Amino acid sequence: MSLLQKKQFLIAITSFFFVFSGFVSASEQRWVKPMDPVGQVTNASQLFQETYNRKDADKLGPFYAKTATLKLDQNPSVHYRDNIVQAWRAGFEQGVDNLQLEPIEIIRTGFRKVVETGNYVLTINTPDGAIQQTGSYTVLWRVHPFGIKPPKIIFDVVNAN
Repeated sequence: MSLLQKKQFLIAITSFFFVFSGFVSASEQRWVKPMDPVGQVTNASQLFQETYNRKDADKLGPFYAKTATLKLDQNPSVHYRDNIVQAWRAGFEQGVDNLQLEPIEIIRTGFRKVVETGNYVLTINTPDGAIQQTGSYTVLWRVHPFGIKPPKIIFDVVNAN
């Protein structure tokens, strides 16, 4: 290789690395870094509460996995997302009004599992006026390990005091 060819080769390689390093830094700025699973569930739980308080049963459906189970205190278990949506809809029609969740612990229990436990206050409108039901809840969430998909509720258990 002649000296001129060597210089041109070095310039081409150097230019490539400058362009490539600029592309990498730009791409790193565009991609949102995945949130940790506990953070994913914390955000999803807050969004669930906000959606619930809008009394939109259909919008609650996507929070649940297709084969999820909901167990409300003394009632039989409700299986599958569509049935859970119908159960929430029936609750809203019967006067269930406002939900306040107070998470106590949100812990990762496996590669794709997070458990949320806490207390709740539920306002129910009755013909005699509003009453407040208190209790505890436990939710098993399935999370995507890299945060690409939103967490899904697999099992939701509510126990009234």
